Amino acid sequence: MEQQASVKRLFLFGSILAVIGVVLGIVLGISGNIGGWLLCVLIALIWGTAALFLRMTKAERP
Repeated sequence: MEQQASVKRLFLFGSILAVIGVVLGIVLGISGNIGGWLLCVLIALIWGTAALFLRMTKAERP
């Protein structure tokens, strides 16, 4: 149980950082820097992969 709570807290922290990163990427993209949009895509892919991995491992647990 304690490990599950730790994973949930860590994922929440990662999600908050991902939102901040996407917002900063959007600001960079709007200001004309193509790297900002690439940053948004990269963050979304990493976050999506982590969410999918956690969902799959949770489904495999008894």
